[in-house]
Amino acid sequence: MKFQFADVDGERRKPERGLLGKCCFCGCAMIARCGEHNVWHWAHVGARICDHWWEPQTEWHLAWKNQFPENWQEKPHKSEDGERHIADVETENGVVIEFQHSNLPRDERESREKFYQNMVWVVDGLRRVQDRSSFFASLTLTSIVKANPLTFSLPLNKCRLLREWMDSRKFVFFDFGDNSESGDPLSFPAPVLWRLDHRSPKGEAHLSPVLKTSFLDKHLKGLPLRPIDYSVELMELRAVYAALLQQVPRSRPLMGFERYWANKQRARARRRF
Repeated sequence: MKFQFADVDGERRKPERGLLGKCCFCGCAMIARCGEHNVWHWAHVGARICDHWWEPQTEWHLAWKNQFPENWQEKPHKSEDGERHIADVETENGVVIEFQHSNLPRDERESREKFYQNMVWVVDGLRRVQDRSSFFASLTLTSIVKANPLTFSLPLNKCRLLREWMDSRKFVFFDFGDNSESGDPLSFPAPVLWRLDHRSPKGEAHLSPVLKTSFLDKHLKGLPLRPIDYSVELMELRAVYAALLQQVPRSRPLMGFERYWANKQRARARRRF
């Protein structure tokens, strides 16, 4: 198991060459692994696994975890029946954030959600080569179903990643990297996450683009977990929506809110002349 922190003489320390410490979770001996190729980490002396939910730490994990204070990272949790696990991040107001890179079986995901209760997922959308391309291919078939928060409806049959996470009862955020690519049907001026609505109708996935800075700001400030807290700010919404509406392919007729918005814009244009 790889950890970012260990107890060194009573102090919580990151790995450095030559350091020895104890596991902050189980108290067993640990050694700092500081090679040239792998992420520097703490490892148990011997093949010990003290939390079977723990997954290998990647650069992606560390980049996310390091957005939060060190004393929020790798926080031990214990349930009333004695079950113990380590949360990637626990915010000051008790929200657990789990950063998921590897494949996660459904039964384990449900167990984690039941154990932590007040939690959100951030899922690496770049783990499999095809996940990002299939997600953005689905966006070419999208319709806009809500303005606030800005919400798109995507078909499930085109994207394996969406199908794997559709049954989650917690907030799920997909991270497809910070940069748009030339073939993306939608692009944004700043890095975004895509929030999956767990109330999506059967056969569809409702997703909202969320500024990554907004996600971090809400959790660092300890604000309550509501979908609207993650949406694009209301003052920015009209400009963002109008830009996105122009980017969505028009191989199908306007529907729902799109039709309403287009009619409203045409009426405004007529009044100007």
